Amino acid sequence: MKVLGIVAGPRKTGHTARLVEETLKGAEEAGHEVVIYYLSDLEIKPLDEGENGYSYPDDGFNEIMPHIESMGALVLGTPIYYDHVSSRAKLFIDRFYYYSKSHGDEYREKFPDGVKFVNAVTCGWDRADVYGEVVKWLNGRMTNYWKMSIHGSLKAHGTGSHPVKNNEELLKRARELGKSL
Repeated sequence: MKVLGIVAGPRKTGHTARLVEETLKGAEEAGHEVVIYYLSDLEIKPLDEGENGYSYPDDGFNEIMPHIESMGALVLGTPIYYDHVSSRAKLFIDRFYYYSKSHGDEYREKFPDGVKFVNAVTCGWDRADVYGEVVKWLNGRMTNYWKMSIHGSLKAHGTGSHPVKNNEELLKRARELGKSL
């Protein structure tokens, strides 16, 4: 199975990247093919309004599309900024509109059935009980629009004083979650 990892944070060595990478290591150990994209390396533009509805820019999203269309699992990592997913994560999700039924059945059919979804969110706020509504929103988009099954969630809080790279328990959970895909 192909596992697609998406890092929607700005740093390749940041907290979000580390969680996604550790999850993918577990998936790779389980024998899965893994592919990772750091959205900060790609120019992904928003949808444009065209003559016949939305138009889709020719940009970095096109590079990811073949992997989306052949994935069995998606690991999406995003920091939480100002109480929600990062703008990169939101733009990535918005571009999934290409695969929506409202765009056309032939486009929806390009999106694989039965994709497993893992979210990995990070935040600087040092409270474990925050941002559950963001995780719920993110999971809801994936289940409601693309019929993914939620395979697991990872949340790192207080990353300013508790870096992910030092959180052995969380990193172990990420790797085990990847292995279980």
